[in-house]
Amino acid sequence: MITTTFSPPDVERLVRIAGALADSPAAADLSAPDRELAARARTEILAQAAGHLSPAHTALLGPRPGEKVWLLRMWSSHEDSTVPYSTEAAAYAELASYARGCWDNLYGEPGVPEHPPADDTEAVEFYYGSDGNARPNEGYELYAAEVVRARRSRFVPLNFDFPAATEAEALNRATVFYAADDDGLPCMEVVGVLVFAYLDHEDGVVQVSVHTDNADAEHVVRPDGSVPLRVVVEDTVVLDDGPARAPHPTVLEELLASADADQKAAIYAAAVTAGLMWRCPKCQWTNPHAATRCEGPENCRASAPSAGSELPADLLSASTPPRALDGPR
Repeated sequence: MITTTFSPPDVERLVRIAGALADSPAAADLSAPDRELAARARTEILAQAAGHLSPAHTALLGPRPGEKVWLLRMWSSHEDSTVPYSTEAAAYAELASYARGCWDNLYGEPGVPEHPPADDTEAVEFYYGSDGNARPNEGYELYAAEVVRARRSRFVPLNFDFPAATEAEALNRATVFYAADDDGLPCMEVVGVLVFAYLDHEDGVVQVSVHTDNADAEHVVRPDGSVPLRVVVEDTVVLDDGPARAPHPTVLEELLASADADQKAAIYAAAVTAGLMWRCPKCQWTNPHAATRCEGPENCRASAPSAGSELPADLLSASTPPRALDGPR
């Protein structure tokens, strides 16, 4: 990346130059995404000049799904930002680097050494305190998060607050409906969330797809980059990711989530024998009981065996149908 050849102060100056030129005639020659980026920089500069904290930060979810990242939030009277790190040590190294650079602000207080400790953890605790919030108008939070799936980078609010009733009603009334045409399928858009409902003639189903990549960050995007969703089919809640509750995972899913590779193989074998899952006769992929066709990565789409047993009620409830589980070959 180009930024690796510049120091952080130089990058800061370049961003401020871009913001200053956002409204100039020179910006007219930029592409639409570049103009939007320059305008965002200008908004940030004006907000900081007025003494306001930055209203958003970039959620850069780069690691692959299933990997853990460490999210480091640092705030001061000048900024409030959250940045992901691959390890806890890397995040502490960044904190310690900042603390050592500001050591003059700390030196002279009781018990503070003249020079910052070489150990990152000690340097951070001296500067921020054990709770990360000992400095006036400065602090940090460091916590781990698992990447559930790959997402586009997006700006998200630091303090998420779902729209109140009046605002939600106005946003609902602003919903846009798109009829099917040569360029796309029928769709509705509400606060940037796209919901497609259409007939899939190849699989013989009515498919409903929800896409949240372009969700309005100002209203419905949480600090982790996700959107609270509830999906209801007839009167059955099949997905609830809202703050109130979410369906409990099935016992089978819980076993698989906590098992190692050898244990998973045994669990899959037992599930197939019990009729909770079925193995594709063509590619040998292990599929959930509810799947009518193979869901393996080769997309063979072979039909499920005609014979099958009912699912025990204590393993799978009607309100939480099994999701596609990645099984061993």
